Amino acid sequence: MEALLFRGLVEEIQPMLLGRRLERIYSPRPGWWSFRLQPGDHPRFLLFAHHPADIALTLAPHAPENPTTPTAQVMRLRKHVQGLRILRCRADWIHRRLSLGLGRQEPLAWLVLDAQKGVHLLGRPEPTSLDADSPADADEEAGPVSWPTWEQVRDDDQIWQTHPHVSPLLRRTIQTLPEDQGRALLDVLQADVAPGTCFFYRAPGGGKSPSTIRPWALPWPLPASLRQGRDEHTCASAFQAANLMAQATFFPDHPSNGPAAPAPRELKRIARLQRNLDVDERRLREYVHLAGQAELIRCHLYQLPEKQLTPRTKVERLTLTDLKGETVDLTLDNRLTILENMQRWFQLAEKGRRGLVHVQKRRDQIHSNPESERAGQMRARTTAYLDQHPSTQKARNRSKDERTLPLHRFLSSDGFVLLRGKNQKANHHLLTKTASPFDYWFHAADGPGAHLILKRDSPGRDVPERTMEEAASLAGLASHFSGAARATIICAQVKYVRPVKGTPGMAVVDRILRTLSVPLDPELETRLRITA
Repeated sequence: MEALLFRGLVEEIQPMLLGRRLERIYSPRPGWWSFRLQPGDHPRFLLFAHHPADIALTLAPHAPENPTTPTAQVMRLRKHVQGLRILRCRADWIHRRLSLGLGRQEPLAWLVLDAQKGVHLLGRPEPTSLDADSPADADEEAGPVSWPTWEQVRDDDQIWQTHPHVSPLLRRTIQTLPEDQGRALLDVLQADVAPGTCFFYRAPGGGKSPSTIRPWALPWPLPASLRQGRDEHTCASAFQAANLMAQATFFPDHPSNGPAAPAPRELKRIARLQRNLDVDERRLREYVHLAGQAELIRCHLYQLPEKQLTPRTKVERLTLTDLKGETVDLTLDNRLTILENMQRWFQLAEKGRRGLVHVQKRRDQIHSNPESERAGQMRARTTAYLDQHPSTQKARNRSKDERTLPLHRFLSSDGFVLLRGKNQKANHHLLTKTASPFDYWFHAADGPGAHLILKRDSPGRDVPERTMEEAASLAGLASHFSGAARATIICAQVKYVRPVKGTPGMAVVDRILRTLSVPLDPELETRLRITA
């Protein structure tokens, strides 16, 4: 990859990187790196190759298959930066070096993707060729770039040693062009603006390139005499050209030099995402269903069945007659008035409608692919996987168990599902079959109590502090702290909690995530309980 293309690429992908969490780090083979980012509106994988002949950098929806055992360098990077957010980006495009500032606050850890040195970790950004003599801060503006004259480029065949951004291929291009065109090209490249149209050159037919015909991605068109038989593809941006370069590097066996069909691991990931979306869709449809109850109250708001009832009355139950003449029993939050309950249901219904739109968008993103035929094949393969894989049947049974088990079900103020066992059997089942390894488990400290599970959609999903405190309070209300004003609750990830064999309801915690001291409000159960 040319340094000048690297310059335009970094400008384009920087907004796609900032703010996203680095979820996982892989090295599919020596010199290849795959960084899985937090899902969002942009491609999920940051791919980087620093082999001397195959330097590539891009964001892609897929990644190469990873080895079963990570290397020591991968494990070290995972230990120090995995799970952190990308807060700043710094590029030394002359040397094709991208530094990512990761952390939650200053000081940041800097993950450096260097075309010459590979991937390494620094406590602060490296001084670059754009800096002054002393190291600069990551946000400091770069100084002017030194460019040679047209005569120097024409006459000095070692110009790349003093000006690394003037590559031998650029020098040969300028030598081949007439003087006026060569000078004009050099002036355009010196302008330090977005490259706009770029060009990708690969072996004829687009198949796997012979070792003697490697692909090129350039921000300028090559004269026909320098293409060496390569086909030219015009790209609308540096990102598009870099993406084609990365596809030819990481997926050379695919007929179109694009990502190969999803591997079983990818199908498993898609199946898991679909199951999570199914859970979200069921919850959001329950919200939408509340609109009918709210509309029924609105129709009877000023003609309530009992004379002593007014819209400002607080009641726990309300019996009304719908348009079909059937009696409907409604369960209300007795801390709110009838009018406030109606308004809250309308708000939840609107939240459910917005959420369903987002769920559908996420479903479309899972299978998004520019090649409709491949997208259809992916959907078919994923559907077959969902129908046949044992984990799907296990998930269905788990959902059925959640409905039949003696559980208290709550919905936190931030929309998280909370499940609390009513007896020892339910506690044991919650921990061993219902909970996912990345869910949170709450229990009273130093005494008996119910198990409470806070459901999360994925290991990287953040839980607001308000929800953590509500979950701890609900666990405390069903424990030996129930008569006290405050409770001390321990929280751990489910994967670190082991049930005691032969003693249902008992568990051993290998690693505590945190300990919370929370006030106990008996009305919290009524306010958060899921009644339908």
